[in-house]
Amino acid sequence: MQSKKLVKTLEAKDVTLLRALIHLALRKLVEEAKAEIILFVGVDGRIFDSVIPEELSGSQYYLLNLFKHNLHNICAQLKSKNMKISMEQYNEGSIIISGVGDYAFLAVMITRELDYQEVQNLLASVMKWSTILNHIFQLKPLSGEAVEKYPDEVKKEFYNLSRQLFVERFAYTKQYRKNQKILEYLKKELAQVVGVGMVDEILTLSFNEIGTAVQYMTDDLWPMVIERIADKIRKMRGDVVADEYYKKWVRDVERMIRTFV
Repeated sequence: MQSKKLVKTLEAKDVTLLRALIHLALRKLVEEAKAEIILFVGVDGRIFDSVIPEELSGSQYYLLNLFKHNLHNICAQLKSKNMKISMEQYNEGSIIISGVGDYAFLAVMITRELDYQEVQNLLASVMKWSTILNHIFQLKPLSGEAVEKYPDEVKKEFYNLSRQLFVERFAYTKQYRKNQKILEYLKKELAQVVGVGMVDEILTLSFNEIGTAVQYMTDDLWPMVIERIADKIRKMRGDVVADEYYKKWVRDVERMIRTFV
Protein backbone atom coordinates (compact mmCIF):
# COMPACT_ATOMS: atom_id res chain seq x y z
CA MET A 1 0.00 0.00 0.00
CA GLN A 2 2.83 2.42 0.78
CA SER A 3 4.47 2.10 -2.63
CA LYS A 4 1.13 2.66 -4.33
CA LYS A 5 0.67 5.92 -2.42
CA LEU A 6 4.15 7.08 -3.37
CA VAL A 7 3.40 6.50 -7.02
CA LYS A 8 0.24 8.60 -6.84
CA THR A 9 1.71 11.67 -5.14
CA LEU A 10 4.61 13.90 -6.01
CA GLU A 11 6.74 16.38 -4.08
CA ALA A 12 8.99 19.25 -5.13
CA LYS A 13 12.36 17.50 -5.19
CA ASP A 14 13.89 19.76 -7.83
CA VAL A 15 13.54 23.32 -9.11
CA THR A 16 11.16 22.38 -11.93
CA LEU A 17 8.74 20.64 -9.59
CA LEU A 18 9.11 23.42 -7.00
CA ARG A 19 7.99 26.00 -9.56
CA ALA A 20 5.12 23.78 -10.66
CA LEU A 21 3.99 23.25 -7.07
CA ILE A 22 4.16 26.97 -6.24
CA HIS A 23 2.13 27.84 -9.33
CA LEU A 24 -0.41 25.16 -8.44
CA ALA A 25 -0.75 26.68 -4.95
CA LEU A 26 -1.30 30.14 -6.46
CA ARG A 27 -4.02 28.74 -8.72
CA LYS A 28 -5.69 27.15 -5.69
CA LEU A 29 -5.67 30.50 -3.90
CA VAL A 30 -7.14 32.23 -6.97
CA GLU A 31 -9.97 29.69 -7.00
CA GLU A 32 -10.62 29.75 -3.26
CA ALA A 33 -10.43 33.53 -2.79
CA LYS A 34 -11.94 34.39 -6.20
CA ALA A 35 -8.91 36.61 -6.67
CA GLU A 36 -8.09 38.18 -10.03
CA ILE A 37 -4.35 38.85 -9.77
CA ILE A 38 -1.81 37.14 -7.53
CA LEU A 39 1.93 37.73 -7.40
CA PHE A 40 4.47 35.73 -5.40
CA VAL A 41 7.31 38.15 -4.83
CA GLY A 42 10.69 38.13 -3.07
CA VAL A 43 11.43 40.84 -0.51
CA ASP A 44 14.09 42.06 -2.96
CA GLY A 45 11.33 42.83 -5.48
CA ARG A 46 11.82 39.82 -7.77
CA ILE A 47 8.58 38.22 -8.97
CA PHE A 48 8.90 34.46 -8.53
CA ASP A 49 5.52 33.57 -10.01
CA SER A 50 2.14 35.11 -10.78
CA VAL A 51 -1.40 34.49 -11.97
CA ILE A 52 -2.49 37.41 -14.13
CA PRO A 53 -5.33 37.53 -16.70
CA GLU A 54 -4.22 37.75 -20.34
CA GLU A 55 -6.38 40.85 -20.74
CA LEU A 56 -6.65 43.32 -17.87
CA SER A 57 -9.68 45.44 -17.11
CA GLY A 58 -9.19 49.13 -16.27
CA SER A 59 -9.50 48.43 -12.56
CA GLN A 60 -7.09 45.49 -12.67
CA TYR A 61 -4.56 47.58 -14.58
CA TYR A 62 -4.88 50.35 -12.00
CA LEU A 63 -4.29 48.01 -9.03
CA LEU A 64 -1.34 46.30 -10.69
CA ASN A 65 0.36 49.60 -11.45
CA LEU A 66 -0.38 50.88 -7.97
CA PHE A 67 1.28 47.80 -6.53
CA LYS A 68 4.35 48.25 -8.75
CA HIS A 69 4.61 51.92 -7.72
CA ASN A 70 4.56 50.94 -4.01
CA LEU A 71 6.73 47.82 -4.37
CA HIS A 72 9.85 49.42 -2.87
CA ASN A 73 7.98 50.52 0.27
CA ILE A 74 6.27 47.14 0.64
CA CYS A 75 9.62 45.33 0.44
CA ALA A 76 11.13 47.71 2.99
CA GLN A 77 8.30 47.05 5.46
CA LEU A 78 8.61 43.29 5.04
CA LYS A 79 12.40 43.35 5.41
CA SER A 80 12.12 45.30 8.65
CA LYS A 81 9.40 42.86 9.79
CA ASN A 82 7.03 45.73 10.50
CA MET A 83 4.27 44.08 8.46
CA LYS A 84 2.82 40.56 8.38
CA ILE A 85 -0.41 41.17 6.50
CA SER A 86 -2.16 44.30 5.27
CA MET A 87 -5.19 45.16 3.20
CA GLU A 88 -5.77 48.43 1.38
CA GLN A 89 -9.09 49.25 -0.27
CA TYR A 90 -9.45 51.73 -3.13
CA ASN A 91 -12.22 52.84 -5.44
CA GLU A 92 -10.90 50.35 -8.00
CA GLY A 93 -10.63 47.39 -5.61
CA SER A 94 -8.46 45.86 -2.88
CA ILE A 95 -4.82 44.82 -2.49
CA ILE A 96 -3.80 42.32 0.20
CA ILE A 97 -0.13 41.92 1.10
CA SER A 98 0.84 38.87 3.14
CA GLY A 99 4.33 37.81 4.21
CA VAL A 100 5.53 34.34 3.21
CA GLY A 101 8.34 33.64 5.65
CA ASP A 102 11.22 36.12 5.80
CA TYR A 103 12.05 36.23 2.12
CA ALA A 104 8.83 36.51 0.10
CA PHE A 105 5.25 37.73 0.13
CA LEU A 106 1.92 37.41 -1.66
CA ALA A 107 0.14 40.30 -3.36
CA VAL A 108 -3.54 39.55 -3.99
CA MET A 109 -5.72 41.93 -5.99
CA ILE A 110 -9.51 41.94 -6.28
CA THR A 111 -11.65 44.54 -8.04
CA ARG A 112 -15.09 43.45 -6.85
CA GLU A 113 -16.69 45.11 -3.83
CA LEU A 114 -16.31 43.08 -0.63
CA ASP A 115 -18.60 42.93 2.37
CA TYR A 116 -17.39 42.32 5.93
CA GLN A 117 -17.74 38.52 5.83
CA GLU A 118 -15.99 38.30 2.47
CA VAL A 119 -13.08 40.29 3.84
CA GLN A 120 -12.74 37.95 6.81
CA ASN A 121 -12.87 34.87 4.59
CA LEU A 122 -10.42 36.40 2.15
CA LEU A 123 -7.86 37.27 4.82
CA ALA A 124 -8.14 33.80 6.35
CA SER A 125 -7.61 32.22 2.95
CA VAL A 126 -4.60 34.39 2.13
CA MET A 127 -2.99 33.66 5.51
CA LYS A 128 -3.57 29.92 5.08
CA TRP A 129 -1.96 29.84 1.66
CA SER A 130 0.88 32.06 2.84
CA THR A 131 1.66 29.39 5.43
CA ILE A 132 1.47 26.65 2.79
CA LEU A 133 3.68 28.55 0.35
CA ASN A 134 6.25 29.24 3.06
CA HIS A 135 6.46 25.51 3.76
CA ILE A 136 6.75 24.67 0.04
CA PHE A 137 9.31 27.42 -0.58
CA GLN A 138 11.61 25.83 2.00
CA LEU A 139 11.44 22.49 0.12
CA LYS A 140 10.01 20.72 3.14
CA PRO A 141 8.18 17.38 2.69
CA LEU A 142 4.43 17.58 2.14
CA SER A 143 3.64 14.64 4.41
CA GLY A 144 4.75 12.90 7.60
CA GLU A 145 6.34 14.65 10.56
CA ALA A 146 7.07 17.79 8.52
CA VAL A 147 3.35 18.70 8.40
CA GLU A 148 2.14 17.34 11.75
CA LYS A 149 2.22 20.79 13.40
CA TYR A 150 -0.33 22.23 10.96
CA PRO A 151 -4.14 22.21 11.30
CA ASP A 152 -6.03 19.43 9.52
CA GLU A 153 -7.25 21.77 6.76
CA VAL A 154 -3.65 22.70 5.91
CA LYS A 155 -2.50 19.07 5.98
CA LYS A 156 -5.34 18.24 3.63
CA GLU A 157 -4.19 20.98 1.24
CA PHE A 158 -0.65 19.55 1.28
CA TYR A 159 -1.96 16.14 0.28
CA ASN A 160 -4.22 17.61 -2.41
CA LEU A 161 -1.33 19.63 -3.83
CA SER A 162 1.01 16.63 -4.01
CA ARG A 163 -1.74 14.58 -5.60
CA GLN A 164 -2.59 17.29 -8.15
CA LEU A 165 1.08 17.83 -8.92
CA PHE A 166 1.36 14.14 -9.72
CA VAL A 167 -1.71 14.24 -11.96
CA GLU A 168 -0.49 17.28 -13.88
CA ARG A 169 3.19 16.37 -14.18
CA PHE A 170 3.07 12.60 -14.58
CA ALA A 171 1.75 12.93 -18.14
CA TYR A 172 5.15 14.34 -19.08
CA THR A 173 7.22 11.50 -17.68
CA LYS A 174 8.85 8.72 -19.66
CA GLN A 175 6.90 5.97 -17.87
CA TYR A 176 3.56 7.56 -18.70
CA ARG A 177 4.44 7.95 -22.37
CA LYS A 178 5.73 4.39 -22.48
CA ASN A 179 2.51 3.10 -20.91
CA GLN A 180 0.41 4.98 -23.45
CA LYS A 181 2.39 3.51 -26.34
CA ILE A 182 1.97 -0.05 -24.99
CA LEU A 183 -1.74 0.55 -24.42
CA GLU A 184 -2.22 1.73 -28.00
CA TYR A 185 -0.43 -1.37 -29.25
CA LEU A 186 -2.58 -3.73 -27.14
CA LYS A 187 -5.78 -2.00 -28.22
CA LYS A 188 -4.89 -2.43 -31.87
CA GLU A 189 -3.90 -6.07 -31.41
CA LEU A 190 -6.90 -6.92 -29.26
CA ALA A 191 -9.32 -5.40 -31.78
CA GLN A 192 -8.11 -7.93 -34.35
CA VAL A 193 -8.98 -10.81 -32.02
CA VAL A 194 -12.28 -9.82 -30.39
CA GLY A 195 -13.48 -6.80 -32.35
CA VAL A 196 -13.36 -3.12 -31.49
CA GLY A 197 -16.48 -3.23 -29.31
CA MET A 198 -14.93 -5.56 -26.71
CA VAL A 199 -11.51 -3.91 -26.40
CA ASP A 200 -12.23 -1.34 -23.67
CA GLU A 201 -14.23 -3.80 -21.56
CA ILE A 202 -11.49 -6.45 -21.62
CA LEU A 203 -8.74 -3.93 -20.84
CA THR A 204 -10.69 -2.31 -18.01
CA LEU A 205 -11.41 -5.69 -16.40
CA SER A 206 -7.77 -6.75 -16.76
CA PHE A 207 -6.44 -3.57 -15.11
CA ASN A 208 -9.04 -3.82 -12.34
CA GLU A 209 -8.02 -7.40 -11.56
CA ILE A 210 -4.49 -6.32 -10.68
CA GLY A 211 -5.76 -3.18 -8.92
CA THR A 212 -4.25 -0.46 -11.08
CA ALA A 213 -4.78 1.72 -14.15
CA VAL A 214 -2.65 2.39 -17.20
CA GLN A 215 -1.17 5.66 -15.85
CA TYR A 216 0.21 3.82 -12.80
CA MET A 217 1.68 0.85 -14.65
CA THR A 218 5.29 -0.18 -14.16
CA ASP A 219 7.30 -2.39 -16.50
CA ASP A 220 6.90 -5.50 -14.36
CA LEU A 221 3.10 -5.19 -14.28
CA TRP A 222 2.56 -5.42 -18.04
CA PRO A 223 3.07 -9.22 -18.27
CA MET A 224 0.44 -9.61 -15.56
CA VAL A 225 -2.07 -7.51 -17.52
CA ILE A 226 -1.32 -9.44 -20.71
CA GLU A 227 -1.93 -12.69 -18.84
CA ARG A 228 -5.34 -11.42 -17.68
CA ILE A 229 -6.18 -10.39 -21.24
CA ALA A 230 -5.15 -13.82 -22.56
CA ASP A 231 -7.39 -15.52 -19.97
CA LYS A 232 -10.39 -13.66 -21.35
CA ILE A 233 -9.47 -14.48 -24.94
CA ARG A 234 -9.13 -18.12 -23.91
CA LYS A 235 -12.80 -18.20 -22.90
CA MET A 236 -13.87 -16.52 -26.14
CA ARG A 237 -11.50 -17.97 -28.77
CA GLY A 238 -9.91 -21.04 -27.18
CA ASP A 239 -6.49 -22.06 -25.91
CA VAL A 240 -4.63 -22.03 -29.22
CA VAL A 241 -5.51 -18.44 -30.10
CA ALA A 242 -4.99 -17.23 -26.52
CA ASP A 243 -1.55 -18.86 -26.21
CA GLU A 244 -0.43 -17.58 -29.61
CA TYR A 245 -1.32 -13.96 -28.85
CA TYR A 246 -0.06 -14.15 -25.27
CA LYS A 247 3.43 -15.14 -26.45
CA LYS A 248 3.40 -12.51 -29.20
CA TRP A 249 2.22 -9.68 -26.93
CA VAL A 250 4.67 -10.49 -24.12
CA ARG A 251 7.54 -10.58 -26.63
CA ASP A 252 6.49 -7.33 -28.33
CA VAL A 253 5.82 -5.45 -25.10
CA GLU A 254 9.15 -6.53 -23.60
CA ARG A 255 10.86 -5.25 -26.74
CA MET A 256 8.96 -1.94 -26.50
CA ILE A 257 10.02 -1.54 -22.87
CA ARG A 258 13.68 -2.21 -23.68
CA THR A 259 13.85 0.10 -26.68
CA PHE A 260 11.57 2.94 -25.57
CA VAL A 261 13.26 6.37 -25.78
